[in-house]
Amino acid sequence: MRFAFYGRVSTEDQQDPQASKAWQLSRARSLIEPAGGEVVAEFFDIGLSRSLPWKRRAGGRRSHRSRL
Repeated sequence: MRFAFYGRVSTEDQQDPQASKAWQLSRARSLIEPAGGEVVAEFFDIGLSRSLPWKRRAGGRRSHRSRL
């Protein structure tokens, strides 16, 4: 199965975006790869609250339009 990864970090001051993306992506892969899954696309937003609607997140909009 093919999967798109979407991650986010709320603010650069609270967490390092690169480190946050790395651990989120690692966790996602550890869950899907044993079942034969593969991450084929990655989307990541920086500085956005999780309460922000999906359509108002740049990564969310891109992932929604992507064809896997």
